[in-house]
Amino acid sequence: MDFKKFWKESLGGFILKHLLLAAGMLLVLSWGILYLIDIYTQHGKTEHVPDLRGMYVEEAQLMLSNHSLYTEIIDSVYVKDKKLGTIIEQIPAANSNVKRNRPVYIIVNSRQLRRVPLPEVNDVSYRQADAMLRAIGIHVSNVVYTPSEYKDLVIDVTYGGQSIAPGYRIPEGSYVSLVVGSGTPGEDILVPLLKSLALEDARQQVLTDSMVIGAIDYDVPPRGNEASYFVYRQRPAAGKMVPAGTRIDIWLTRDKAMLEKTFEEDKKDSQTDEQFF
Repeated sequence: MDFKKFWKESLGGFILKHLLLAAGMLLVLSWGILYLIDIYTQHGKTEHVPDLRGMYVEEAQLMLSNHSLYTEIIDSVYVKDKKLGTIIEQIPAANSNVKRNRPVYIIVNSRQLRRVPLPEVNDVSYRQADAMLRAIGIHVSNVVYTPSEYKDLVIDVTYGGQSIAPGYRIPEGSYVSLVVGSGTPGEDILVPLLKSLALEDARQQVLTDSMVIGAIDYDVPPRGNEASYFVYRQRPAAGKMVPAGTRIDIWLTRDKAMLEKTFEEDKKDSQTDEQFF
């Protein structure tokens, strides 16, 4: 049987012909798929990744748009010695080559200063308080001495001219003033009335009158709601003459009925007034 007859008339030729046709179609299809993949993945076409570190995000976006790339923020951290809002790390690294229309992942420094809680520095020495504050990035800009029975002990901390309590958050790197005891009693002054005042208002009133807040006692321990408490008892009582710098102990509550109660120090002062008259 010659080849021509085998190719046209035999079963083997029919099968072989269709096998070759299928192989050819498979070859063309495979080549087409590979060609389309190359187009989709932009095979061989890459872009140079510029160094974005130190740039603001908006600047980086503009620069990358000229390289057919774009930014994608993956994290925000706070680094003290870096400019706020700038890029501090990138992936891929600078000078890498990547395909077009790919993201460059960036880590950005926070746009706001970190706020740190004020530590408890009342009743510690000025030197120790200064060290505690410097450890968290707070600076002492001024020391104000006031009459007090205890020399060089911190009485209060002020920020922006206002007294601030332990736990109050201020921006890292801020400057505060320390009110420190001089160790010498001042002239006799009248104890102010603190009842019904919130803790911060009472603290400010006492400092204005050259005294300091001593012990603080809550009838019910607060759970993050300190601002709702007010003074219902104080010692020494309001109206008593004491040396400047005297400590005033206060008791706080949320129960308004406590304001109607009379305590031992109130009775003593009342009896003293009666004896005087």
